[in-house]
Amino acid sequence: MDNNNKDYKYCSCNIIEHGFDAQIDSINLCCRVSKEKITGKHVLIPDYNGRKINWDDFFKITDELRKYQKLGNTISQCQGCIYLENKAWDNEHYINTININNWIKCNASCIYCDRKEYLHKKEYKLYPLIKSLISNNYLRMPVDITIAGGEPTITSDFDKVLKLFIKNKIKPVRVLTNAIKYNRYIEKGLKEGLVNILVSTDSGTRETYKKIKLTDKHDAVWKNLKKYAKNQCETSLVKTKYIIIPNYNDSNAEISAYINKNIEADIKSCCFDIEISIFYRNSNNKEFMQRMYDLYLYAKERAEDTELEVLPFDRMQLAINKINNI
Repeated sequence: MDNNNKDYKYCSCNIIEHGFDAQIDSINLCCRVSKEKITGKHVLIPDYNGRKINWDDFFKITDELRKYQKLGNTISQCQGCIYLENKAWDNEHYINTININNWIKCNASCIYCDRKEYLHKKEYKLYPLIKSLISNNYLRMPVDITIAGGEPTITSDFDKVLKLFIKNKIKPVRVLTNAIKYNRYIEKGLKEGLVNILVSTDSGTRETYKKIKLTDKHDAVWKNLKKYAKNQCETSLVKTKYIIIPNYNDSNAEISAYINKNIEADIKSCCFDIEISIFYRNSNNKEFMQRMYDLYLYAKERAEDTELEVLPFDRMQLAINKINNI
């Protein structure tokens, strides 16, 4: 069969076909974590500093990746990735999946962060890249856009980039923020249903927050979360996240306090995850997985008879699958 035919099936993913990851000093394929390794470090444009991208040249690169996948191969960094899917992919040139991960600025210092070595590196501008995509009609809806990496709201052109997305009614745009700094463009995006946010507080008390984030901003964060929740036009746009870190926040009391803070802030959705390095060190430890699952079940129990939805996230879902032999 002609492998340029739109009905030709092969193994790929939406990022290989129509996406990229804007990293610290390069444009990569993606940043996803799959199984026991970080995948997606295939570099598309090395030594990137914000310079203008020739999109014809960019799509030649993605065409080569497609060709490689169509031959039954798998990009080395993508081998074993749970996001690969065998189906008929189109052969068109457009972008609908973007991850922005500069990792160059943050106003917290989470104990589990493995990117602190990149903080305070020279920052490049993303606004020209995004504007070029939009003006050349290469950004196609519906999109999957995530702005993350360190604390995105304190980068120099975050407001301009988010304002550009909002102006062009591009959605959904997901912002992974610590909510230490309140942002009026996030508020505007929440009001218009174009933006959603995920805030990893990892705690329910000020004391634990300080131990994990190494900054005393617990009260400010929950104040901002309450304000964001008040301004969202849909109840699912503001979510919080609790990453379980053994010996820090793996107690029923801390989880109970966290559930209470969500209810007080009128947040309707939260999720539970497991710190990545600890999870993979214990990937074959059934007792550990059961303990994580039990904490998640306790959180769900605490939220019963309230409007708060408690969901598993990434590695928590993997732990649940292991316990249930899925």
